[in-house]
Amino acid sequence: MPGLKNWKSILAGTTCIAMWSAAHAGEFSIAVGDLKDALNAYSVQSGQPLLVSTDAVKGIRSTGVRGDLSNDAALTKLLAGTGFVAERRAGGTIAVVRGREQSSDASGFQVQPMQLAQAAPARAIVETVTVTSSKLGGADVQSIPIAITALSQEQLTATQTAGGPDLVKQVPNLTFTKTNFSGYSIQIRGIGTQAISVTTDPAVAVALNDIPFIRNHFFEQEFFDLSQAEVLRGPQGTLYGRNATAGVVNLITAKPTDQFEAMASGDIGNYKNRRFEGMINLPLVDDRLDLRIAGEWTKRDGYTTNLLTGNPVDGRNLWSSRVTLAWKPSQNVQTTLIWEHYNENDDRMRTAKQLCKTDPGPSEIGGVPVPPAGPPLAYSGPPYLSQGCLPSSLYSPETFQVPNGIMLPYYEPLGFEGVPVRAVTGGFDPYASTTQSHDLRVIETQIDPVYKAKNDTLELSVDYNVTPSLTVTSQTAYNQDFLWSTEDYNRFNTRPGAFGVDQNVTQATTADPSGAGICLYGSFQCQGLEVGAPCDATIPPPPGWSPSCAANGVFCDPQLGCSTRLVAQDLNDEKSWQLSQEFRLASNFSGPFNFSVGGNYLHYETEENYYVFINSLTLASYTWARPTGAQSLPWIPGVSDNSNCIAGGFSVLDPANANNFKLGTEGEVACQYIDPNPLTSLNNQGHNYFLSQNPYTLNSYAAFGETYYNVTPDLKLTGGLRWTDDRKHFVDIPSELLVPGYGYPVTGIVNQQWQEFTGRFAANWTPKLDFTDQTLIYASFAHGYKAGGANPPGATLLVFGDTGIANPIHPVSFKPEFINAYELGTKNTLLDGALTLNGNFFFYDYTGYQISRIVDRTAINDNFDATVKGAEVEATYEPLPGLRFRFAGGYEHTRVDDGQSSIDLIDRADVANHPDWVVVKPWVSQASNCILPVYVVAAILEARPPFGASNGTSSIPGACSNAYQYGLDPVTGKPFKTDGPPVFPTDYAPSLGLQDPGNYPGFNPGTAPNNGEGFAKNLGGNELPNAPPFTVSASADYTIPITSDWASTFHVDYYWQDYSWARVFNDNPYDRLRGYTNVNLALILTSQAGWQVMGYVKNVFDVTDITGTFLNSDDTGLTTNVFLTDPRLFGVRVTKNW
Repeated sequence: MPGLKNWKSILAGTTCIAMWSAAHAGEFSIAVGDLKDALNAYSVQSGQPLLVSTDAVKGIRSTGVRGDLSNDAALTKLLAGTGFVAERRAGGTIAVVRGREQSSDASGFQVQPMQLAQAAPARAIVETVTVTSSKLGGADVQSIPIAITALSQEQLTATQTAGGPDLVKQVPNLTFTKTNFSGYSIQIRGIGTQAISVTTDPAVAVALNDIPFIRNHFFEQEFFDLSQAEVLRGPQGTLYGRNATAGVVNLITAKPTDQFEAMASGDIGNYKNRRFEGMINLPLVDDRLDLRIAGEWTKRDGYTTNLLTGNPVDGRNLWSSRVTLAWKPSQNVQTTLIWEHYNENDDRMRTAKQLCKTDPGPSEIGGVPVPPAGPPLAYSGPPYLSQGCLPSSLYSPETFQVPNGIMLPYYEPLGFEGVPVRAVTGGFDPYASTTQSHDLRVIETQIDPVYKAKNDTLELSVDYNVTPSLTVTSQTAYNQDFLWSTEDYNRFNTRPGAFGVDQNVTQATTADPSGAGICLYGSFQCQGLEVGAPCDATIPPPPGWSPSCAANGVFCDPQLGCSTRLVAQDLNDEKSWQLSQEFRLASNFSGPFNFSVGGNYLHYETEENYYVFINSLTLASYTWARPTGAQSLPWIPGVSDNSNCIAGGFSVLDPANANNFKLGTEGEVACQYIDPNPLTSLNNQGHNYFLSQNPYTLNSYAAFGETYYNVTPDLKLTGGLRWTDDRKHFVDIPSELLVPGYGYPVTGIVNQQWQEFTGRFAANWTPKLDFTDQTLIYASFAHGYKAGGANPPGATLLVFGDTGIANPIHPVSFKPEFINAYELGTKNTLLDGALTLNGNFFFYDYTGYQISRIVDRTAINDNFDATVKGAEVEATYEPLPGLRFRFAGGYEHTRVDDGQSSIDLIDRADVANHPDWVVVKPWVSQASNCILPVYVVAAILEARPPFGASNGTSSIPGACSNAYQYGLDPVTGKPFKTDGPPVFPTDYAPSLGLQDPGNYPGFNPGTAPNNGEGFAKNLGGNELPNAPPFTVSASADYTIPITSDWASTFHVDYYWQDYSWARVFNDNPYDRLRGYTNVNLALILTSQAGWQVMGYVKNVFDVTDITGTFLNSDDTGLTTNVFLTDPRLFGVRVTKNW
């Protein structure tokens, strides 16, 4: 008979079909566990045969039953919350079917098994969704007093929810954005991960089969062969532990069954998309050993075009596999072993377009004209009062400009220190004449991205029914992860001709104030020239060096290769592993009291390195130290890699080379070690690149428990408590860019420990109401915690002429987060099961929300207190068989508490409120801008001292270090005098041709706000970043039969997200992100023979939207990286199930 292969009778004690005796009573003892096993135990203990589809109940958990009960009471309780019901057929057959599959007259006619599966209800019934998480007891979503959305693999496929970012379309108050480096932020109810540090914990725990993983590829990896994706909103720390203050995303993989199954699926679509997915399920030993193997492969072209290389980038070439072995050595023991592997090797972009409104710099300061850049007024031009980019709307045409390239500290300032870059004339901007395309999916970079990632996960779960009412669960997990990703640091091209020396460039000296006829680089680069000799383009270059005194040289960087352009590239390199072990003991007593208690241990280690390579910096290292020609190109490791740098950063001066640039004492030459190796085999010792090293170890211990007490059959209380001991170990290794020396010394160890109690209390009531089929009303309070951490290491600052001084300003650590969450909600089933309607209100009191800002080439994480309140509605309605509507809406009102403040890096001077202060660029080895009073900068412009003047006075970039590192008045070069006018050097004007700045009152650096870092803006009342006030999603599905074997389903879904803010500063228009909509369509044809053909369109209107931003550092011009939604995608998927 058709369909019988999918059905089997579970017969106990007899092979005949007996009448179901509802009145029969007996002692039942059936443990929590797999529903199929529970139904088998029921048949044995009741003597009642059952007709069950083993395919239908696979992966479903039962809460079990215990006590002296009638058969019908025991079976009803056994099926509670599973979505299945018992139905009596003519002749006494008892069938266990889904609620929506009940026949219209169960006792009036004989139904064959296949007909039973096809029978349509008299009116539509919304299918009950069962949460398969073991921590939630396998209960019906409608009976759990938590805001939760559960999506089956079939729902994920129909809605084209291919991965983590697509969940925004299904879950209210959930948002997603990629973030800089290799991270992402998934936010629930306005709370997510806004901090940057390897020691930062995610606020939303991402779990695989109830096991959270700190390092995961939730953003990159595509969903395949899942039983369910569950999203729990609100703090879940009691059961899910640390880093669950906002909620949990729990991916439940499909488990092996005792039936043969197989599936094969293939996609083709635009962007040359090809995707294949497959699964095979093999029963190896009957009721003992089953094996399931699944995998997927995706390859497509990129969504972005690189105009310079002509290639599409941001493509995908990834595959995943999963092997699951289920072993039941006895009826009381069930073991599941899972190995999952993920591999990616493509040109995925970590960041998309880079936006900027050019900051040209001021033409006058305090009434003093700002002279043009270049000799003889070195370091006094407008570029040094430009921050590179100005804040502007991300949607305006002017945001597609480029930074002021002359101000870049790694270009023109190097020229005044002897490095052969051409900007010294004041006429060469490496970004000049560069115009960005206004298309967000077009970039212009000198290299295409490279992205390589591997991840292996092992999970071992063991369930042991100690007694019918006590179950011990052990979950062991191991995860190891590898990532290697590089891309162009900028998204726009630079001009050729960046290296070499313009002829006849002159500079003033004491002997010749006019500067006429003096070769600027005679003592630094043109080795054949004597100091003061005229420039001569015919002088040959030093060995291995192609630029001569002429322009348009080619510099060959050991990491970046040879180029006539300024080239910048970054690299993110990460390795980590995690080991965790959890034990739980859960009860299933027949009385009113039950519990779940357990303990957890987690060990996590990682070393994440982030590099920035700029060829002009390597050129500077080469130029500034040439002992015995050791740096002559090409670099040969151990031969010409200048590894003879001694520990102090100096090498012995070659007496025969009179042109060495002396930074040390007489007889020594400064030496920044140059790593001679390519990107793929760096030795991590070079000072010619920026390197942030982040070794980190976490050990976390926890004990937890929840109790459940039924005060009455309709009123249940839940109380939970968790104690967590987090211990973090971070090694502080500052970056050493251009600092003389070799290697990266450890400057400190940051050991942190927190011991915190968290918990929740909930009361849920199931009243009997006339206007609903089932109602749950719940109220809950939860206290959550997320550990603090260590800020990434800062930079060792090189002040010209010194070996380096540490930055004393920023804290080495940041504080933990705490949340008190209150929630009131209801879940309802109405209209004889045709409508489910759920809603809730919530209020959060949040302490210490962690948000990053980039300062001194590192991330400083600040803590902010905030409140969040909101509401959510979810509804599913089936007015007719085959027609379903779904709606999910969220509202969140986020506000930073009064009294919170921070420095806005793109507006350090807070010019709207402090027009008498101005932003100033420092020298190349100092990473961050500073602010100075207008009158101080005006005095420097009047005095016009050259950089490093012997009298101690400052040029513009030297002012930051003089004022805030040495505590000197940057105009006089002397300590501030409190008892009289400032004292100027005796050689102030006559010897250097300087102008007296007049009645200068002096400046005390100690009066500057935040040590000159900037003015802190009041953030009280601001909204949290990436927290849109409203989100709405709606969908409709309509299924109609085409033939007796085929049916068609039309699916449409709509998503709208309100405006949000990219940063906590809420600067309008710079931080304002527009709201956006997304519409998706699908047509699905399904046959009873297991075939399915689906045509789909995602993002029907091809709208490109910005989901988030990242503000880059001061010394790279304060450009803004943006992150985007996917473009319109369409394709066809063909699937066959066996």
